Amino acid sequence: MKVGLAEFPLWTFRASSCLVSGLCLLAIAHLTGSALLPRPQEWRGMAIAALFNITAWQMFIAAGLRLTGSGEAAVVAFTMPLWAVFFAWLFLREPLGLRGAAALALGLAGIAVLMTRDMAALIRAPAGVALILAGAIGWAIGTLIQKRRHFSLNAMALAGWQLTIGALPMVAMVPILEPLRFPVVSTTAWLMWAYTTFPALVFCYAAWFQVVKLMPVTVASISVLLVPAVGVLSGAFILGEPLGLREVTALVLIGAALALVLLLPARREATAAA
Repeated sequence: MKVGLAEFPLWTFRASSCLVSGLCLLAIAHLTGSALLPRPQEWRGMAIAALFNITAWQMFIAAGLRLTGSGEAAVVAFTMPLWAVFFAWLFLREPLGLRGAAALALGLAGIAVLMTRDMAALIRAPAGVALILAGAIGWAIGTLIQKRRHFSLNAMALAGWQLTIGALPMVAMVPILEPLRFPVVSTTAWLMWAYTTFPALVFCYAAWFQVVKLMPVTVASISVLLVPAVGVLSGAFILGEPLGLREVTALVLIGAALALVLLLPARREATAAA
């Protein structure tokens, strides 16, 4: 996104990638024989969820990325589990439990350790941080709505409709906020658009919606703490960014958090089944 937004207009980049990925998911759902249309009473809930899951998350993050670095943006964005767990406890009365609380604390400690690397950059761009934080809260609210309502569609069709519906407000803003001309950008920028559209939106949104459907909000939310950890490792190997004691400590903390909510319960279930 950071590379693509250096050349693409903001609204054009996000509106086009979200709309194309949504239509692609709906086409795949249709070709695989999945039900494509939700029940009439489900449209309202789907539209509200899309407003938070897609529109708010994508646009706040993209706008914030223009003011901050990609590393700082990833770290701030993935404070989402804190908000999701808090909202789930407040509105769904979903119990956190000792293991969940410990996992959340370990994961957020890992994020905090990563933030110490970029603290000066975060202080220099308070508006960017605020926008990204708003996106994280929007995503948490969308996750909560997703979990609270029971949709009849499978994860692929549901993700397709939410991406398509969530893209419509962005598409409407393009002619208002940006010049009405086709962007002339480099091959690299187009490759960034393609990666954001297909692996990062088509595959990952379908996978995320399935995770939210199968798991409690707490577990699903904590699992996304792996994302900034992957960002740190890929930044080190691909971009030559630092990978020292701070980064290793953060990875250990986040790994411990994921083990508490994902690996230990699975091991206990396997033992009980045996």
